[in-house]
Amino acid sequence: MPTALFYVSSHGYGHAVRAAQVMDALIERGFAITARTMAPAWLFPKGVNVEAADVDAGLVQRDCLAADLPASLEAFIKRRDQAPAEVERELGAMARIRPGLIVCDIAPLGVRVARRAGIPSVVVANFLWDWILRAHANRDARFGEMADELRGVYLTAGDILRTPLSGGFEPYPNTTPIPLIARAAPRSRAQARALLGLPQDRPLALVSMGGAGHAPFIAGLPARVKRFDLLFTGDVTRHDGTTWTFSRAQAAHHDLLAACDLVIGKMGYGLCADLIATKRGLLYTARDDFIEFSVLEAQTRQFTGARKLPAPEFFDGPLDGHLQGLLAAAHPAATAPINGAQVAADIMARRARGIGR
Repeated sequence: MPTALFYVSSHGYGHAVRAAQVMDALIERGFAITARTMAPAWLFPKGVNVEAADVDAGLVQRDCLAADLPASLEAFIKRRDQAPAEVERELGAMARIRPGLIVCDIAPLGVRVARRAGIPSVVVANFLWDWILRAHANRDARFGEMADELRGVYLTAGDILRTPLSGGFEPYPNTTPIPLIARAAPRSRAQARALLGLPQDRPLALVSMGGAGHAPFIAGLPARVKRFDLLFTGDVTRHDGTTWTFSRAQAAHHDLLAACDLVIGKMGYGLCADLIATKRGLLYTARDDFIEFSVLEAQTRQFTGARKLPAPEFFDGPLDGHLQGLLAAAHPAATAPINGAQVAADIMARRARGIGR
């Protein structure tokens, strides 16, 4: 049985959710999967061997929308300085796991390990860390220096599979475009609501903010949204008037998304890809110091409804009028293929067999 070893960034859940869909496709093709990551094991498919390991730096979040750039730079510098020791540590794991392929989303450590071990590597990404860091080089030249070093690492990958909602891949000749990695809703809105015990006759908004520092926003939403029921995820399941919270163990995200009429949230690859796949609208605000934001915004708006509010209104103002306007608006007619996981798995299976680049 061929084995794939995944190095998955735990910077948010988006990388793990995307990687999980590729894992599913590889399992269908007969692969055994081990994942090294700090992302929680429940995000990954049943049968995946998830090993807790700190494999990527990522940006340090100041709150749910903004990054702490000085702390982020220090995290990347620390990771660079520790890279030789980390590679040696991972070679020990490699000897135990014995993979025929390394897949990275988007941890450069996995590319370093694959190069050292002489094993094929594939990166799945809609951005790479060098693009993110280079955007801040005007603040501190060390951002640019780190970006140059990371670009050199990613250039050694066997393949970089670039999804839509992407930017910054111009320097990479080892890039192959693939479709969105996303899942269509497996149930209708009525079916999902019946499954979850939600009312059929109330408009419902799913809240998807993620990251740290969003608790005050969540706590204040019921006072600002009166004409919609609000749907949250949390540690426990509970129902209080017009607010519904489901534990992650009880309700799958794709069922929550199918059940809702629209989403209040922040733009990131995972959410935007799901919105495009399910044609749900998004009420959102801009993200500070987030170079991906303009790309995500422009491409998401091509396929589904979206309404941006200024931050003061998004965080403190009444939202019913904006939600009703978004719900009534027509979605763009364009659709996007969402079979990127299957396309990626086919490429990976060929690389594991030594076919191609």
